[in-house]
Amino acid sequence: MTKEPHGDPVPPDVPPIESLDNSVPDDDTMPAAPFSAPPSSAPPSSAPPFGPAPFSAAPVKPVLIGRRPRGKLSKKLITAYFAGGLALLLAGTVAVFYLAVQVYGQTATTTAPTARGSAPAVPVPAGGSARGRTPAPIEPSGPLRARFGPERLKNGEKFLVVGEGDAKFEVTVKAKKLRRSACSPYAVKPELGGYLPAELTVKVLQGEPDVSEYDFRVQQADGSWLPSVGGSACEKGYGSFVRRLSAGRTYRSTIVFDVPDTKGDIVFQYPLIDIIASWNIS
Repeated sequence: MTKEPHGDPVPPDVPPIESLDNSVPDDDTMPAAPFSAPPSSAPPSSAPPFGPAPFSAAPVKPVLIGRRPRGKLSKKLITAYFAGGLALLLAGTVAVFYLAVQVYGQTATTTAPTARGSAPAVPVPAGGSARGRTPAPIEPSGPLRARFGPERLKNGEKFLVVGEGDAKFEVTVKAKKLRRSACSPYAVKPELGGYLPAELTVKVLQGEPDVSEYDFRVQQADGSWLPSVGGSACEKGYGSFVRRLSAGRTYRSTIVFDVPDTKGDIVFQYPLIDIIASWNIS
């Protein structure tokens, strides 16, 4: 007697096939069809054993976000920049030096009035020529004149100045009597002994010289300097020189010095720090 082979046991929780409800629902809705993947057009041999098929798209280039890194300068370009900057620096230094020489080299060449500074005429012998004449003495330049000191003048005497550029003018300084008090009862009293007023006159013959009241000072017997002061009420026309002077005009002003006595000189400082003339006030 042969035994029939037993089939696979059916789990108890699975209903029989006849019990499945295949009836159509009362409403118009249809049951969702089971999902089925579309058939693949690729040959069976190309499909991977597991997972989805790999994409065959072209490789994508990476996108750079932010600033692009700067390239390095070549050594030749850096050397050219350095050489150009050094050349400009040297050119500027040479230009400044040249201008300084031009400004400070043109020191004032001063001459006394014609009555005092003109050389005597040399007579020409009969039948002779002008070649035998003795040349007039050459006025020393600014640096050379500084060795001999300024031109010493009397009180109230004129002085001819050939200044910077084409400037040419006459300066006259006349000191008045020493006052032991101010010119007004409400003015400031002198501290050193008394007030010394001095009249300044500048007659411009040519050019536009730059002259100020601050260019005049009192030089005492010991060599010390005293500047002009204010508040004495003795000034007249003060500030007339605080501008560039014009040719063909005459400017006058009165400055006051606070001095212990009248022993000394009034000196003229022009154009920068050189003392070119002095007027005796003793």
